[in-house]
Amino acid sequence: MTIRRLLVAILAGVVTVVGAPVSAQADDQDPPAVPATPGAWIAGVGGFVYDEPGTLGHQIRFGVLGWVDRHGTGHGVFRFRHALPDGRVVSEGLAEVTCVSVVGDTALVTAVVPEGGSPMVNHVFVIKIIEDGPGRADQIETLQAGGDPTRPAKRYCIDTAPYNVPRYPVRPGGYAFGS
Repeated sequence: MTIRRLLVAILAGVVTVVGAPVSAQADDQDPPAVPATPGAWIAGVGGFVYDEPGTLGHQIRFGVLGWVDRHGTGHGVFRFRHALPDGRVVSEGLAEVTCVSVVGDTALVTAVVPEGGSPMVNHVFVIKIIEDGPGRADQIETLQAGGDPTRPAKRYCIDTAPYNVPRYPVRPGGYAFGS
């Protein structure tokens, strides 16, 4: 798929994204902030299927188009969709990209659900994408936090490494990113 077709698909809302199992929630502690990378960008669509107890077979689809301006401010859109193994949709909607950090073969993205983006206002999605080399599937790690409209959302980049979350191959789909 060409980058142009990929971007058109994202902007048209053809793709969607989603959530993490309870074991990958980041509400209890404030994770360390990872600085945004001025000039960083990410574009892509993809999906994966959870294989953890309690979420076995849950189908996750996501799309992201995000970038960081020269002042270090994140911009962009993040679409999410979470379906049960039988295909019933549990959640879907839009979030605003608030941070992108790119270092080598790894991109971190944080997106926050705004008012009207879904019933999960202030819900935070944290995504870590690792390029796995030519001809191999990208890898993804995810966390979620918040969802309380009365509590400020974490808007900075967060690395999933301290949380020991599972890593899944992105199939189908993939991501392009740089800085």
